[in-house]
Amino acid sequence: MLVPVVTQLSRSYPDDEFVIMSLKPLSDLFFGLANVRYVEVAPEVEHSHGLYRLSKQILALKPTKVFDLQDDSRTRMVRYMLHIHKITTNTIDLGSRERRALSRSGYEQATPLKPEAERYADTFKGGGLTLAEEAPLMPVNPAAAAKVQELFGAKQERWIGIAPFAKHLSNVLPYKTMKDVIAYYAQQPDTRIFLFGAGHVETEMLRQWASLWDNVESVTNQLPLDGELELMRSIDGLLCMDSANQHLAALVGCPTLSIWCGTHPYMGFATWGRANTQILSLPVSCRPCSIHGTEKCKYRNFACKALSAELIVEQFNRLMNVEIKK
Repeated sequence: MLVPVVTQLSRSYPDDEFVIMSLKPLSDLFFGLANVRYVEVAPEVEHSHGLYRLSKQILALKPTKVFDLQDDSRTRMVRYMLHIHKITTNTIDLGSRERRALSRSGYEQATPLKPEAERYADTFKGGGLTLAEEAPLMPVNPAAAAKVQELFGAKQERWIGIAPFAKHLSNVLPYKTMKDVIAYYAQQPDTRIFLFGAGHVETEMLRQWASLWDNVESVTNQLPLDGELELMRSIDGLLCMDSANQHLAALVGCPTLSIWCGTHPYMGFATWGRANTQILSLPVSCRPCSIHGTEKCKYRNFACKALSAELIVEQFNRLMNVEIKK
């Protein structure tokens, strides 16, 4: 969700350098932005001595401005260390109180909260930076696109992506539902299905599903992030849960149907600014039961997951302008 905002900054200030610092290997997300540098921070920042070294690393950059877009206990400590050296920071307003209130009251008693991308943008604006009007799609990465074609060949039929998992149990549909959806598309002529996922358990589940049909394959561990992005650019549509995949697909303009169960877009985490991203969910009044997702349902039935495979297929086909076949 930060990428479009940084893209706008890059376009607004082409002569300035922006350094993004984070724990995860996500430099591929900023491909094509010549004045944006990504620094993967060592995992030791989980400890105080690592935070001290991180603050020294930031000071060595001699930054004109510093923005804290996380506002957790670690970044607060870094802000304190920078303050000692007379470096001021602008900090994101996460709206935590409003989000907790929304998770308690349910969406029917609430109004949509500010989108997360707007919170990022407001943080930069608070530091005196203006943003370009619109963020374009991520440019094609030729090397990554060539790797995709090397692995999967030239596209000759309909390519469909399915990402059936998410971080929290409340955000994942029952396995049988997703298996039925995959089975439907596996039986369609001139159709190839790519399964996206991460983690050991997900990898094994996707491998088992892919082994059931000749035209279904798991791309887990086959492609780095830049390759997955280029594959998403090539497919006709992505079906996913409320997970990072919907945001990755939006960066490359892939039509996406995102299924939300326990969560709700009112929290502000929906994909920002892409008209070809749609959300499918049930009008269950207890949603959202948490801000990001949870492992338990207080009613012990996860009523928010009662979506049928038939409804999912109907909505996904409509998104891709595909005739529905029984």
